[in-house]
Amino acid sequence: MAVKASSQLTVIDLTDAYSVVMTNENHTWTGTTTGVSGAQSITTTIAAYQGSDQVSCVVGDMTTPTGISAVSDGKTPSPTITITATSACTEAGSFTVPITINDDITVTKTFSFSIAYTGATGATGATGEDGVSVTSITNYYLATDASSDVSTTTSGWSTTVQTMTSTNRYLWNYEITAFSDGNTQTTIPCIIGVYGATGATGSTGVGISSVTEYYAVSTSNSSAPTSWSATVQTMTSTNRYLWNYEVITYTDGSTESTDARVIGTYGDTGDTGEAGEDAITLSITSSAGLIFKNTSIATTLTAHVYQSGSELSSEDLAELGTINWYKDGGTTAVATGQTLTISAGQVTNSASYTAQLEG
Repeated sequence: MAVKASSQLTVIDLTDAYSVVMTNENHTWTGTTTGVSGAQSITTTIAAYQGSDQVSCVVGDMTTPTGISAVSDGKTPSPTITITATSACTEAGSFTVPITINDDITVTKTFSFSIAYTGATGATGATGEDGVSVTSITNYYLATDASSDVSTTTSGWSTTVQTMTSTNRYLWNYEITAFSDGNTQTTIPCIIGVYGATGATGSTGVGISSVTEYYAVSTSNSSAPTSWSATVQTMTSTNRYLWNYEVITYTDGSTESTDARVIGTYGDTGDTGEAGEDAITLSITSSAGLIFKNTSIATTLTAHVYQSGSELSSEDLAELGTINWYKDGGTTAVATGQTLTISAGQVTNSASYTAQLEG
């Protein structure tokens, strides 16, 4: 089957990095002289992020040491794992937690544990002298504008916590400890709090507000044109190359332009046909541009076929042949027809699509 016309473009997907957080990555079990005391359980919750956005994740099969079990509740987007230790656990260890993000990326985390063993009972010592115990501890507080040179004799101390203000910014404290033998001990006053000033408001984030396509035709495929249009221009035997670039406008008013590149070439004369038939050319346009983020792709590629400077209708195309679509240089068509819809998840990093009129 002869190829009568062909064109290609590339769709790009920019993806934020993934990260995984466990709220608890290690634990120490209480134990006897030989292992863990009875059955003890703790939990850890998993959270996965793509950039700053939380995404869904699933905990895979976990292989645990003897005496340790780990079970996920399977909830989304943040599953919780319950980890239980029994007396069969006699030594410290760890196990891996496989976490699959968006049914695609797997990140492996590690949970570690140890045992706080009970020491053997020692021999009874001799009876000691009567000890001195603490009978009371009294706290004193003072809110003041002084950040130094405050003593227990400074006026204004109270056993009630005083409220700091923008004037009295420093909260001081000292303690008087009374012992059972009638003695007391007074600590040195120290600052335990400072009145905080209100922080500055953070700046507004920047997103994409629009993407505008520009097109131009040229006799050169290496030097970019200087005159551009927002509509697709018609290639000719002289202006053989269709160029394109995009202007990305952000919500802060700034813009960024992509590099200009050739997205279509005027078709060379095909095999000798019947007298009077004109050359056929094909170009591709994308309804939503070529650059997307985090697989949020939703665009329709349209193949435009031209003959004698005019775009052919679907009825005319049916007489010439069939438009087949190929992905990344493949030889098996992924779709047939004048349009190809690309949805989220169909492009990883980038993909090149070629449309060929065959008949």
